[in-house]
Amino acid sequence: MKLWRKLLAAVTAGTICLGSIGAMLSVSAETELDSPAVSENSTEVKASKGAHTHYYGELASSPDNCSGWYFYCIGNNGVNYDVMGDSIADRYAIDHGFAPNALDTASGWVWLGTNPPTITTTKVTTKTTTKTTTKTTTTTTQPSVPTSKTGSLDKGDIDGSGSLDSTDVFYSMLYIANTAVGNTVKISKEQVTAADVDESSSVDATDVYYLMYYIALHGVGVNVSWDDVLAK
Repeated sequence: MKLWRKLLAAVTAGTICLGSIGAMLSVSAETELDSPAVSENSTEVKASKGAHTHYYGELASSPDNCSGWYFYCIGNNGVNYDVMGDSIADRYAIDHGFAPNALDTASGWVWLGTNPPTITTTKVTTKTTTKTTTKTTTTTTQPSVPTSKTGSLDKGDIDGSGSLDSTDVFYSMLYIANTAVGNTVKISKEQVTAADVDESSSVDATDVYYLMYYIALHGVGVNVSWDDVLAK
């Protein structure tokens, strides 16, 4: 009888002991799960979201939202170049022979910027991760043709200055370049009529050609009329 009691007591003690260990392990697990997560810093390197990669000297009829596009607008008047866009872009266009012959014109956009650098962010690992995204918006302001005084304008005198010069050529090319890429240009009907020197009902490269030809001839003392230039 005493032996059975001792055996029963040993079994009971062992059960209680195992139950205690299980409870301790359970408490330990709960303590570990409920304890604050240890912050762990790591470095993440990535390119700017939405950024494009362009190569130096890349040409386009219209720019995208990336910063680095420059507008060039040049005309070869037979003696030198009329430069009417960004000075750096115009020099690039001239040096690379965009308008090699007399009375040639060229306009558009060229990439002269640098590609966006990588952005280094620090990511903190915790039980709850909050990700913050910063969005950068770049607004590009296009040059516009100034509105001249109301009333009729002489043929080719787009800025209404009373004389024909490289400024009129610039505004004509600027108007053509903007309308070609769908930009809205604030310009009066009188200015459009003055820019349409060949009276074809549209302003295009032919009008720029005749305007530059007219200016070049008068610049060297040949006082021809518009009828002579247009061969009417």
